[in-house]
Amino acid sequence: MRRTRAIAARLTAALVLAPVLGAAVAGCGADGDGAARGADDGRRAALGDVEVTACRVDDELRWPSATVRITNHTATTSNYVVQIAFEDGNGRQVTVGVAAASAVPPGQDALERAQGTADPYGPVSCRVADVARYASP
Repeated sequence: MRRTRAIAARLTAALVLAPVLGAAVAGCGADGDGAARGADDGRRAALGDVEVTACRVDDELRWPSATVRITNHTATTSNYVVQIAFEDGNGRQVTVGVAAASAVPPGQDALERAQGTADPYGPVSCRVADVARYASP
């Protein structure tokens, strides 16, 4: 029962945070070449803040999960929403998961977990697909 609640909590978090990631990424529109370049530079820098430290398929549930280390390399306390792509042995994306960290102080780390929601029918690899980083209010 505890395992079922934990899975339900992770799924709820993923479903709630997925639109946030989409909105954050959509908010990085191109108002011109300079704005687009700035958004791309910011995205690349944010990608550099995230490292996959573990990638596995749960023995019972058969869904993949990834542990990610988020290191805030900025001078501002920041929030992160990280999208992880889970890929099968052929490099085909099977599912995605979302991890989030709030109010990560400058120079500090946060360990978070992203949960996929499909059986990959074999081993998986995990890839950081996207990162939204924004200053904490």
